[in-house]
Amino acid sequence: MDADTIIKNATIVTHDRTFKGGVAIRNGKISAIAEEVRALPQSKNVIDGSGKHLIPGLVDAHMHLHYPHNGLEPNLQSESQSSAAGGVTTIIHLLLTADGLLKNAEKFVKVYEDNGVVDLNMTAAIFSEDDVAAIPDLVKFGMPAVKFLLPYRGAEALDGMPGIDDGILYLGLSKVAELAAKGYRVFSRVHTENVEIFERRKHQYLKLKNQNFQWGDVRDKICELDSLAHCIQLARMTKCPLYVVHMTVGEGPGMIARARAEGVNVTAETCPQYLVLTKDEAYGRILGKVNPPLREKWDNEQLWEGLKNGSVSVIGSDHAPCKKVHKKEFWSAHVGMAAVETMLPIMLSEGVNKGRLSFERVVETCCYNPAKIYGLAPRKGCISIGSDADLVLVDLKKKVKIKNKNLHTQADYCVFEDKEVTGWPVATWLRGELVMKDNEILAKPGYGRWIAADVAP
Repeated sequence: MDADTIIKNATIVTHDRTFKGGVAIRNGKISAIAEEVRALPQSKNVIDGSGKHLIPGLVDAHMHLHYPHNGLEPNLQSESQSSAAGGVTTIIHLLLTADGLLKNAEKFVKVYEDNGVVDLNMTAAIFSEDDVAAIPDLVKFGMPAVKFLLPYRGAEALDGMPGIDDGILYLGLSKVAELAAKGYRVFSRVHTENVEIFERRKHQYLKLKNQNFQWGDVRDKICELDSLAHCIQLARMTKCPLYVVHMTVGEGPGMIARARAEGVNVTAETCPQYLVLTKDEAYGRILGKVNPPLREKWDNEQLWEGLKNGSVSVIGSDHAPCKKVHKKEFWSAHVGMAAVETMLPIMLSEGVNKGRLSFERVVETCCYNPAKIYGLAPRKGCISIGSDADLVLVDLKKKVKIKNKNLHTQADYCVFEDKEVTGWPVATWLRGELVMKDNEILAKPGYGRWIAADVAP
């Protein structure tokens, strides 16, 4: 039976092997994989991938849409287009709402499916006992996890959102642990920073006459290390599978490895900005203000090593597309940066082409592991028969100087501005449809779909 599309003569990279060959796509799925072109079915639409690498579409495990939350114009089209341009075919958005989690999840999905151009899954932030009680319904809806935003309370609370305390964290971890004990493949995500330590440090820094310090000086790594140890211990006691988002500290991979060796079910994620940037660089003070903060070169190097040895399992972007208008003054500036479109280029250039990681490991941490952990594999994150035909054609030799004006995000600056990278996605397919070619978005708004996680026993 003929295929809808054939991609031939590419170097195919999965999480566990690399080989020359091609794939056939039919009805939005991968219908054949072969090393010999003649072994593939016929098709009127044949793409020659000679000199290029073909990888699964990325699954971005850490995405913030509608961000910042203070009246910024809706951005579902621009940020999902930015995702497609960066080779990301599935995004996992964090649902933030003060009440009615399930109702608001259903509402968000409907709005997204009218606007998005890549596929969507979500997790939800937990703020109250009512939210904790809603966790089973969220899981049935197709969410694989909930998130605990530990440092956002009191003066640091998100706009319109209540804060949480250790009691809510304990109840939430316990509820997720109950589901896990029943066989559900669920987990809790934690943003590990101790806000009480940060607030006291902030008061000290506000008194200084010389205000020429960095965000990473004020929000020092002690905040993250203390909270990380605390959450690991709670996960140990409640037997809750734990997922640590956006790890920044070089000590972190070792803490994760030791906890695993002691039987704690814990997974760690980091982000490209924490692998490449430091707090003392030009973007480190206001435009590069992010929680947790950028750290030191030593921390960068230890996180690369953690990715290499497996103690860090996932790369996510933590895409939060602020504009310059949201970052006018050091203390009041919103935290966050646009990162989804540059995620793969940074990992190709700084990881693969500089020999820090194998191409297979980049695919594993950017595609396969997040898909597997979030209950989306083998539909997503894989090049296998029957998987969604979510594919990215990569030119590993293409040199690009990153310019915000060439990106698709609504953000009007990029922390990697003028950085030259080697390695760039040149085409992206989602469910068999070509959604990006040579930086041009071809998908119409509304092509993206909600993909429920498969987490049931």
